[in-house]
Amino acid sequence: MKFKILFLFLMVPLFYLKAQNKVNDYLNVPGPIDINRKEYNLVWSSHPNENYFKQEYLHPKEDIHRYNSMVLIDFVKGNFTLKDAIDQKVTELEEKKKTNPVVNYKILEKGDEYILDFIISQNSEDGSEILIAERNVYRYKLINDVKNKGILLFAVSERGYKQNMDTFFTNLKNNSSQLIEIVGNYKLPEIKIK
Repeated sequence: MKFKILFLFLMVPLFYLKAQNKVNDYLNVPGPIDINRKEYNLVWSSHPNENYFKQEYLHPKEDIHRYNSMVLIDFVKGNFTLKDAIDQKVTELEEKKKTNPVVNYKILEKGDEYILDFIISQNSEDGSEILIAERNVYRYKLINDVKNKGILLFAVSERGYKQNMDTFFTNLKNNSSQLIEIVGNYKLPEIKIK
């Protein structure tokens, strides 16, 4: 059960469909979220089981199905270690890497937190071109308060599409540490499950 819950928590936001009308702030995070002088509003949330909460935030001019940048806040209740979360995500990325040369990642430690910086992509059927590239910076923190013990994930996801792929990768090459610093220095919200 532990790994099933963690697997849900670690699912990559790339290419999944969402169908939900009502958006609930399950984690009671005051919004909008302001990152790098850009505001993100809660646009989608899910609480698929009693231990897992997922919330996604976009800039008002962005579309959830074709965004340029998104903020994610996930929380999974339970007795987990950050090593469990990182190891499972790395295993998933290593598996993807076998068939997709774009997949890449690095792990950084920040005190008692971890940052996982990774790139994934959706390629054409013949593999000749990248249709969507996605860079994610995931920040994992262990929450140990009595009511809400578990792992908090705070993340920023950025995408490049076929039309702007060169610009996306050029920006990534020239500013690779900037997003890590932004996510790493962000004051994490306190989670208060309703």
